[in-house]
Amino acid sequence: MKRFAVSVVAVFLVLCACNFAVAFLRFNRKTSAQLNEGFYIIIDAGHGGMDGGTSAADGTLEKNINLSIAQKLDSMFKACGFNTVMLRTGDELIGDNSLSTIRARKVSDIKTRLSIAHSYPQSVLISIHQNHYSVEKYNGAQVFYSPNAPASKLIAQAVQSSIVENIQPDNNRQIKAVGTNIYLLYNCNLPSIMVECGFLSNREEAEKLKNEVYQKQLAFSVVNGILNYLE
Repeated sequence: MKRFAVSVVAVFLVLCACNFAVAFLRFNRKTSAQLNEGFYIIIDAGHGGMDGGTSAADGTLEKNINLSIAQKLDSMFKACGFNTVMLRTGDELIGDNSLSTIRARKVSDIKTRLSIAHSYPQSVLISIHQNHYSVEKYNGAQVFYSPNAPASKLIAQAVQSSIVENIQPDNNRQIKAVGTNIYLLYNCNLPSIMVECGFLSNREEAEKLKNEVYQKQLAFSVVNGILNYLE
């Protein structure tokens, strides 16, 4: 049984690789020439350092899953020839950590992330997070988008559709515009999305989100969605 399970995973990854290659070749023929001048994929691994984000029942912190998925996104986008920027590369807040209060450090962190993103004005921002709810039954990824750039909604729909098609066929969640509570996207002038990859409050989904293979499948789905949009 274990050998069969491994074989199924291997077949899935091969199929993903084939689909990814086909999508990239179509994309490369049509649009890569338009992306040579200053276009970056900006990848934001939410939280970090003293800000762990939410957590699973076993204590697994959101910040660590966010960074792991973000790193896989970074590798995949680079493999496709994109320039990338990781807003954080380790377990840290990236603002002024000498400030005296935790709140002040968090505010500095999110404003620093926004400032870095705005320094790449022809780019796309992808923020990676995990969801949590008081009722365990809820599950599934959901993509949110900035209200400031019309392309954000189109990108969000392409990524949501790719996630559903590739790994979550029963997911019927709809994309949504963020409100003022999501500072980074609400104030970002770039095409930007936030991927809530799943619910750490759902034990079954939390186990998937902690799994390296599932994280790769999820990252592939996000990249595939971006390629579909750019195509």
